[in-house]
Amino acid sequence: MKMKTLVVAILTIMALPMNSAVAENYYLKGGLGVAMPLNSDVDLPFDTPASSDMSYDTGLIGTLAVGYDFANTFRLELEYLWQNNDLDRYHFGNPFDTRGVAPGSGDLTTQAFMINGYYDIDTGSPWTPFVGLGAGWGNLDLDGPGYSPSGSDNAFAYQLMGGVSYALDKQWSVDVQYRYLGTTDATIDGADFNMNSNDLILGIRYNF
Repeated sequence: MKMKTLVVAILTIMALPMNSAVAENYYLKGGLGVAMPLNSDVDLPFDTPASSDMSYDTGLIGTLAVGYDFANTFRLELEYLWQNNDLDRYHFGNPFDTRGVAPGSGDLTTQAFMINGYYDIDTGSPWTPFVGLGAGWGNLDLDGPGYSPSGSDNAFAYQLMGGVSYALDKQWSVDVQYRYLGTTDATIDGADFNMNSNDLILGIRYNF
C-alpha cells in the first residue's frame, strides 16, 4: 500500500502539463546537514523482563527532491532522504545498567521517500520564510551489539519543516531549515523502537 501511494505521487507530479510555462515551475533541490536524534525507547521481547533505550551521536542527513511550485505560495515535492547516526549508549531496565557502545561498532541508518507540502510566505523580497509537512515510507537499518547485522524494518515516516530561503536569482536559491523527523515503530530481532530526530539542513534549489 505504501509503495502504491508513492507510485501515485510520482505519476501525479510527472503528469502535470509540461508546456514551457508550466515547466518553469519544476525544481530540483538538494540538502546536507546535521542530524540529532532523541533517545529511542526499545520494547524488548516478552521473555525479557527489562525495557531499554538507545542514545545516538550527532550524525549526517542528506536529501534530494524534485518538486513543483504552484506559484501561489504552495509547493509539492517528492523527496529521498538518508540519515546516519552512530550508536552512543544502551540503557537496560534500571539507571545503573548503562552500556557504552564502542565508536564504530554500531549505527542506525534511516532512509525514506517522502511527499512534502510547503507554504511559502511572500515578503516582497529575496527572503522567503516557509513551513512544511511531509509523510511517506521509511526504512530503519540498525547495526549494533545484540542485534542481527544490518537488521532492518519499514515504518511510516513523517516530518515537520520550517525555515527561510534566499533567492540568488530567478533560478537559484539557498535555504536553511529545521525539521523534526519521526517514524512509527520498527521491529528488529523482536525489539520495537522508533526514531525521532531534530535536524538542521542547508539546501540549494534550482528552478527550471
